[in-house]
Amino acid sequence: MIKIFISHKKEDGEMALTVQRTLEGEGVTAYLDVLDNTVADSGEKLTKHIREKLRECTDVIVILSSRTKESWWVPFEIGMATEEDMPIANYLVSTEKLPEFLEFWPRLKTQQDVKKYVEIRKKVSMQVRIEKAMQEGYYQRMEGGLSETQRFYNELKKNL
Repeated sequence: MIKIFISHKKEDGEMALTVQRTLEGEGVTAYLDVLDNTVADSGEKLTKHIREKLRECTDVIVILSSRTKESWWVPFEIGMATEEDMPIANYLVSTEKLPEFLEFWPRLKTQQDVKKYVEIRKKVSMQVRIEKAMQEGYYQRMEGGLSETQRFYNELKKNL
């Protein structure tokens, strides 16, 4: 089951909500943080909260705009997701040049791209499950030993 954490700066909340609605319209659960002040006011509580919510998810979509560079939390969330080898995609609100380290991940620009993300993510996930069921370890020899995440990135980038 896919569950997507939507990482965003508070000022990009409307776009994050639009992406969440699109994902849910495609049958995917999406977590969008809307914090109450009891968590938001404490760095320790907020860090623990974000870590717990990220661990409950399988993927991350990052809403990127000119305001994102003012965020400390978005890079933290990306770093955590990277450590867990979670699929990550950037949803570009503006066409501003991305820092080089963010250009690695697929770039979504429209709600149609979000739908493609879901379609291809489900397809690759299903392929991997079938391959694992057929023969343990078989999927690692296929496609040069690429992880499920890397296979997903390759497929999504071909289709965007």
